[in-house]
Amino acid sequence: MAFTFPESSAKKADPVERAIRQINRKASISSDAGRVENATAFVVYLYENGIHDEEDLVELALLAGGKRYDPTTGAFV
Repeated sequence: MAFTFPESSAKKADPVERAIRQINRKASISSDAGRVENATAFVVYLYENGIHDEEDLVELALLAGGKRYDPTTGAFV
């Protein structure tokens, strides 16, 4: 299942899409669709909450390792 951006804004999609591509190239999570979806959702969450630097998005998503982020508790599950 492909992820679609909630807002189809080119300004938002460009750094987020580039970050996702980098994550898929750099991480071992690309073979697991669930982990890729979690990483994508986390990158979008970070972007929507003020982190717009592409390298920061990639680094933080890689640190999460494809785990699902729960913003209500701040935990990765």
